[in-house]
Amino acid sequence: MKLFYCDVPAGNFGDDLNTYLWPRLLPDAFEGAVRFTPLEAAAVDHEDSRDTLFVGIGTLIHDKVPAVGRKVVFGSGCDGSRLPDINGQWDIQCVRGPLTADALGLDSTLAIADPAILVRLLPPAAPEPIHRVSFMPHWCQAQSGAWQKICRMVGIHFIDPRWPPFQVLEAISSTGTLISEALHGAIVADALRVPWIAVSSKHHIQDFKWRDWCASIGQAYEPVAIPAIWTPASGLRSRAVMAAKMAYGASVLTRLDHSSRLSNDVVIARLTDRLVEVLEAFANPHRFAVNLAPQY
Repeated sequence: MKLFYCDVPAGNFGDDLNTYLWPRLLPDAFEGAVRFTPLEAAAVDHEDSRDTLFVGIGTLIHDKVPAVGRKVVFGSGCDGSRLPDINGQWDIQCVRGPLTADALGLDSTLAIADPAILVRLLPPAAPEPIHRVSFMPHWCQAQSGAWQKICRMVGIHFIDPRWPPFQVLEAISSTGTLISEALHGAIVADALRVPWIAVSSKHHIQDFKWRDWCASIGQAYEPVAIPAIWTPASGLRSRAVMAAKMAYGASVLTRLDHSSRLSNDVVIARLTDRLVEVLEAFANPHRFAVNLAPQY
């Protein structure tokens, strides 16, 4: 079986969790991976019909998935568009939320939660919070370096979604409240019982997938607007626009302290148990070992 996932060259926490989490939960189940990048427009060029693709963490149910071969979907979501032809080659174990299930015409019982919540099965990455508030942007917004500077200005810990997964897990675990534009920053924070606040610059942010996950945990998606900040062109006007955006971004982050969300303890425990049940039911007939106490 091969992992199917999005491979952002600079690194992206949610996508990179696939190569970090699944080999720990399903040791010896995978023989390589099939990757695609965000900029690929066509379906992934993979034509070995003997392969089984494991479609896990991310918005991966789309028309880029190879047409040939078996696809095992475990908790993935769609974005409401570019939907593939769900035929007999698709083995859908569960999906991220009710919006994905509805878009694909699936039974509502298949809508459980994003499988990234299974980080709850890992040992604690940090013993206790050491940062009162942290901010995690979308990986595209992290590239300019502006948000790192803003966080230093206002005394907020910065978490870069391009860091290796363990480093991000450790950083989220050690924060009191996470302000996140990155979907899987919020998902993992909620799973680890760290209150979170959704923000959005609108660029590259897909409301559908956020609403899909939020519906699965009984929360509303009501993001606070933040400015989109890219690397500026040279010139006095560009520098002035950048300075104004950074000042606005700083003012937004410092006002968000008391508006956090967190799903109910009973809800997150129930969703975790349901995902574990589905994972075990899938693994046992195929003689895949399931490790529910994996080590880092």
